Amino acid sequence: MQTEIINKVLSVEDRAQKIIRDSERNARDIVTDAQATANEMVRSSLKAERERQNTVIAQAQADADAELAEYEASFDTGSHLAPAVVDKVANLIVDTVLLTDFDRDSAQ
Repeated sequence: MQTEIINKVLSVEDRAQKIIRDSERNARDIVTDAQATANEMVRSSLKAERERQNTVIAQAQADADAELAEYEASFDTGSHLAPAVVDKVANLIVDTVLLTDFDRDSAQ
């Protein structure tokens, strides 16, 4: 009878140890799966953010290129002055220089 009780106690202990081992293994599996899922979510988020940032950069580059092209085009249309205007500006510069008293300015 005592042997039977001892065997039953040992059997219960064995089952309890098996339950504990199974629970620990299941817990490790759950944690590992959760880590893998979290890592995939982070990778996916990083990829999406990287693509979004690349789109923003590409748009900014396109905007800058368009602005530069517009700026350069403005040089082509407005940079040609009529010869009469150039002569007038040159004459005004010469007249201004001739009116300047360099001797008086250098004495001060």
